[in-house]
Parts: sequence; structure tokens; C-alpha cells
Amino acid sequence: MAEGQQSGWHAVIQGEGLRRIALIMTCVSLHAMDVFVIATILPSVVADIGGVAFYAWPAALYITASIMGAASGGRVGNKMGPRRAVMLAATIYLAGSLICALAPHMTVFLIGRATQGLGTGLMVSLAYTMVRQLFDENQRPHVFAYLSVIWGTAALAGPLIAGLFAQFGFWRGVYWLTVPVFLALLVLSRRALPEAPISSDAGKIPLERLALLGAAVLCVTISGQTDFSGLRLALILAAVLGVGGMLWLDHIARNPLLPTRPTSLNRIVGVGFWLFFLMSVAFTPPNVFLPLLAQRLHDVPPSLAGYVSAAMSLGWSTAAFFVASAQPPLQRVLMITGPLCILGGIIGQGIFVVAGPIWALVAMVFLTGLGIGQCHAHATNHVMSNAKAGEEALTAGAIPTMHSLGFAFGAASAGLLANIAGLSAGIAVPTLSAVAEWIYGFALIPAICTMLVALRLVWLIRPRAIQPRS
Repeated sequence: MAEGQQSGWHAVIQGEGLRRIALIMTCVSLHAMDVFVIATILPSVVADIGGVAFYAWPAALYITASIMGAASGGRVGNKMGPRRAVMLAATIYLAGSLICALAPHMTVFLIGRATQGLGTGLMVSLAYTMVRQLFDENQRPHVFAYLSVIWGTAALAGPLIAGLFAQFGFWRGVYWLTVPVFLALLVLSRRALPEAPISSDAGKIPLERLALLGAAVLCVTISGQTDFSGLRLALILAAVLGVGGMLWLDHIARNPLLPTRPTSLNRIVGVGFWLFFLMSVAFTPPNVFLPLLAQRLHDVPPSLAGYVSAAMSLGWSTAAFFVASAQPPLQRVLMITGPLCILGGIIGQGIFVVAGPIWALVAMVFLTGLGIGQCHAHATNHVMSNAKAGEEALTAGAIPTMHSLGFAFGAASAGLLANIAGLSAGIAVPTLSAVAEWIYGFALIPAICTMLVALRLVWLIRPRAIQPRS
């Protein structure tokens, strides 16, 4: 558990804290890098081993398996202990990477990608659980500020590193890099985490609920690949029903994957989960199309187009560092101003994405990231601190699941709206302008809902006067 009650940047990295931070950041970095790497090397992969008809499937299977891994992280951590769980997740990821590195054709590559996703989802979930277990409440915002740097670094360095491997005709080298990272994880986990006995009380991993969740997420991801609006809508509805069914089965189960009442608007944990989900749904659709819109509408070179959307990661990291030491009264303010900045950033992007200038568009993307960075760490900390007794690991481990579900539904909605706007007919400027109107018009809905949910969260965590005893 956390040692001491010190806060501040130095307290987080002193003594055992430095090894713990390094371990947690390494776990998250694998997932963060993979998100930005696969899009860069995939053209080289297809050119080498074929399978262009399955071009979208490496990302689709990865995100499906990663959500299943994230959903099981709390349960696996409780059963095996953090050290064994991290080593298991790292081994799964290594196996997936080696399968990808050695893949002779696309079928094997897809198996490797699904295995990778399962490992990284499990690792990210365990990373959040370790933040709760290894750092006290005052230190956690600083830890999350460090983690935000991982995403900013991945957004900047991931495409560059992957591009170099692809340029030299050795895309497989990206996956061989996993071997030294795996060894580093083994060393860090042995030094930073205590040995814990395997628990016989944690119950079996509920594979049927994980399979239902995976099928629902797969419906979402497949919906983004079809050109038929009716089928897209049917798949998204099936996904909603699948997630709802999984939540109901989890509610009545003796070995739940999620904490009690995870969608309740009367509990801090439930409201926080809604905040994470809606926030992700809000900023994902614009981010999916920003590189394309920047290239076609503002003549941004392909080598730089990805960095337009990366401005959000930079804004997230910047805000996270500046607000990490905020005290409770300021935290409540930030949990309102953050969603306001997200809403303002999305409105601003909608204004400048077609008309320009490009610097104003980038500034609005940066503002969106500033909004996320203001509120994310403190909302996460409150969710962890208000977990029901005995559900601390499940609560912490479920946070990345909520984010990933938001990413999946946001991306699927973006694909559906782009198809309605006529993108399948071509990428002419009028068509892209229509796509931008649909995408940003839709994004306003979850952004406004995020604002409302944030107000509810602040209301629930407000300090309450102590009533005198009669």
C-alpha cells in the first residue's frame, strides 16, 4: 500500500516510488505506442504479407481484445497478486508481438494483434490498480500527470519510430523491440511489487461475460468498416444491447468484473465512469478525421497531419502537470472548467476545421486537451477513493475499460456519420465539409453531457456540513 502521506513531485519519485512510477509508465507506454504505430506500419505489412481486404481488422481485433483484457484486470490482479498479474500480462503481450514479428500471412498477424490487445488491456488495467495500491490519495494526481506524458510522447515519437522501420523495409523490427521492454517489465515488477499469494477466493474469470463484451465491441468496430448505413446502425444497436446484457449479468454474478452499480448517477464511482465514457465519445470522432481534414482542406503534408490531432495529447499533458497539486476546492473548479474547455474546444474546432486558419484549428485541439488534463486526474482520484470496500481493485481496473468503450463507440459513430455525409463516394472538398459538420455536430452532444455529468460529480463530492447531534 502507499507509504506515507507526502505529496508533491519529489515525494512521488523518491525511494520505492521511482521504480513504481517506472513500472506503471512502462505498462501504459506499450498500449500508447501501439495506438500510434499500427497506422504507420500497416501499409508496409499489407505490402509484405498481403491481406489488404482485412486492412481494418488489425486495429479492430486489437481494441476488442484490449477492452476484454482491461475488463478482467481487476479480477486477475485480485486472484494472482500484482506481480504475477503484471508478468502474465507482459508475457501475453510478448507472445502477441512475436507472432506479429514472425507472421507469414495476415491470418497469423491478426492472431498476434488480438493477443497483443489482450495483454496491453490487462496491463493498463493493472497500471491503474497499482496507482491506487501504491500511492496515496494526495500523490495520485502527480502520478497521472506523469502518465499523461506517455500519451504525448507516444503521439510524437510513435509515428516517427514506426516510419523509420517501415522506410527501411523492416516493419517487423517494431515488434522485436518488445523483447527488451518485456525484460524491463520483469525486472521492474520483481523490484517494485511485493510477492503475493494466489487467492482462492477471487473466483474464476467469467469468460462468458468477457466474450459477450468482446462481441459487443467487435460489433462496434465492424460497424465502422461497412458502407451500408442500415447495417452500421444495426451493429451499433447490437453493441449497446450486448454491453447492457453484460452489465446485467455482471450485476447478478457472484464474481463481478465491475464494481457495484457502475452506471449509477447517485454514486461517485458511477458518475465518474459516465464522465470517462462520455468524454472519450466526445473527442474521438473529431480525432479520427482530423488528419484527413487537415490534409485535404488545409494542404497539411501527410507527414505532419497526424500532429494536428496530437496537439490534444500535448494539451492534456500540459494541463495535467499544472493542476496536479491543486487542493480540493480548486479540484472541484477544475472538474467544471475542464469539461467547459472540452466543449469550447470542440465548438472551436467545428468553426475552424473548414474555414481555417490551421493555427486556430490546432489551438482549439490543444484547448480540448487542456480540458481533459484539467479534470481527468482528479476525477480518477475521486473515483478510486470512493470505491466500495472490497471493490477497490475492480474500480481502479475498470477505469480504462470505460475509456476504451468510449473510444470504440465514438469511432463507430464517426464512421456512421461520415457515411451519411457521403464520404464513401469520394473525398472532395464539399464532401469533407459535410463530414465535418456531421462529426462536430454529433460531438457536441456527448460534450454537453460530459459537462452535465461533471456538475453532478462536483455536487456529490462537495464538502458537507456536519450536523450537530441532538
